[in-house]
Amino acid sequence: MILRRIADAFRTQDWFTVLVETLIVVLGVYLGLQVNTWNDARIERKQEREFLVNLHEDFVEGIAGQTRDLQFLAQQLSDQAAILKALNSCALVPEQSEAFQRGVNTLGFINPPRLFRRTIDEMAAAGKNNLIQNNFIKEKLAKIVGMVEWRSAGFDQISRLTEHYRFIVEEQVVYDIDRTYNDPFLGSFFGVTYDINTLCQEIKTASAISAISNITQERRRAYLPILDEYNALLPMLEAELHNRWNVNITEETIP
Repeated sequence: MILRRIADAFRTQDWFTVLVETLIVVLGVYLGLQVNTWNDARIERKQEREFLVNLHEDFVEGIAGQTRDLQFLAQQLSDQAAILKALNSCALVPEQSEAFQRGVNTLGFINPPRLFRRTIDEMAAAGKNNLIQNNFIKEKLAKIVGMVEWRSAGFDQISRLTEHYRFIVEEQVVYDIDRTYNDPFLGSFFGVTYDINTLCQEIKTASAISAISNITQERRRAYLPILDEYNALLPMLEAELHNRWNVNITEETIP
């Protein structure tokens, strides 16, 4: 209808009508595009909020997992120190027997750094990496992913090394599957039968445990900064959700 009125106005050279009708068309197109833009922005902000909530859940889980792994590494280091002390003195006090056996059980039990990538991978798969508007959060996420990938890069080599050293020790002990001990990290572990005099006379035993202890310490030092980054990101996510959507992440969930 409008196009016909414009055509008629052209034929009668009614330029005022041409101008008015043209402005109506342009304004209608503009408003239509603007509504679409506003709607797309609203959808993206809703998606952003959901991604931020999910990221928060992922990193809460990551903090719990990485904290537990670090505590386990600390226990391993303590047990390995007890083993090395016993080998050095060629004697083991009864109070250290359980630590000795647990230490043998857990030699080389090292996890890769924990990063729950569910939301990060979902954003990447959907092409939504730029959906998060807060540049500080985006930079922190990029730093965390880079740090974890860097620390994970050589993990296969670490596993092969610890496996090699563990075999040296296991050749000189016997696991007693009928005897178990409770443990907060493993649930339980098998008893270990050994001759402390034989073990301490074999220099490669202490060398193997010392090498694993060195790797364990290196992993602990490498994972501590990762946990620090996780803990630093969490309040940033909470502040963003509170300031922009008035969402208290500890009390509210996304409907």
